[in-house]
Amino acid sequence: MRNLELRLFRFDKNKDYESYYKPYLYRNYENFATLYDLLLQVQDDDIYFEFEKNENSHIVVNKQILPLNTPLEELIKKHDFNLVIEPLSTKRAIKDLIINKDDFLSKYKYLAPFGNEEDKKFYEKYDYLYYANEILEFLPEYMGDALFYLAFEMIKKYPDKKVEILKAISDPEKGIFYHINGTNEKVENVIENLKKEILNLGLFDKDLLNFDLPKNSAFENEIKEIGQVKHDFSNFNIAFYGFKPCDNLRSKIKAKFISYENSDKNNGFDLLKLNSELSYKMAAKILLDAYDSGSDFLVVKNPKDFYMFDTCAKKLMSISNRDFKDFYILSHLEFLSLIQGIKSPSLQNHELKVTLI
Repeated sequence: MRNLELRLFRFDKNKDYESYYKPYLYRNYENFATLYDLLLQVQDDDIYFEFEKNENSHIVVNKQILPLNTPLEELIKKHDFNLVIEPLSTKRAIKDLIINKDDFLSKYKYLAPFGNEEDKKFYEKYDYLYYANEILEFLPEYMGDALFYLAFEMIKKYPDKKVEILKAISDPEKGIFYHINGTNEKVENVIENLKKEILNLGLFDKDLLNFDLPKNSAFENEIKEIGQVKHDFSNFNIAFYGFKPCDNLRSKIKAKFISYENSDKNNGFDLLKLNSELSYKMAAKILLDAYDSGSDFLVVKNPKDFYMFDTCAKKLMSISNRDFKDFYILSHLEFLSLIQGIKSPSLQNHELKVTLI
């Protein structure tokens, strides 16, 4: 039987300068029915380890938010017997998996005038929805998905307060239109319905949600698939954003395909008119991650992504205080053309000049 290998986030705000990940090894993992059981065993073995002893509380396991009552066996097999366990927010950790939730709890104030103690208790159960949204890293003031879920429930409970509640959550600086889509289908549907209600009632300026994307010749190439390979990109390190290279592409060229942590993160394009500075920060983090991970260039599939990373490159450099003029962006069509030895005329129009080919 294989061993279960754990790496647990550890941090004590009263002792540690930095967090770290401590390894643990278990041969008898079949004795643990749930994540909660596993963490109880860890605590028995390591008396200094702490977590929230509530089977309904949530943690992050291999980048996925899960309740402690999650069955362990399937989770272990899914992740090949290697689990990395973290708190809901590593930045707000005070002792291992226990975090300071003051920011989450404070956001209830936006709906407090319309609710009661029962509504507040309902809200407090959904901390994991609040910390799940990646926008918090860039906009700490964001009201939070938990609050919007509460708003939905309160409107059903207090239909006469519907307009006031919708006005409260449509704040143009930190409200519901800063929501970044997640994986919780139920919550996504709730938030989408709330947005539609707000717009239908004229409570928010629709123009702030639509950015007119300039036409881009980088996506007008007639070559749509790989033909004869004339440039195999050997000795090149290539990163991708918005899609993954297919097996056919991987097999035909000799480049090294670079993985980077933020390859699936939102680049902020949809927030450009709401808050351009916020969008540039989001895009800069992604681009710099690809750059710092050793890639020579980044390939994108959508015009909006090319706009954020190339057209706005000077703004990204300015807001991040970093220079990456030796990096560049290619549309996937330009990339396919180069593989076949064809230099698209659109390469001359890039903000970040294509220099290594």
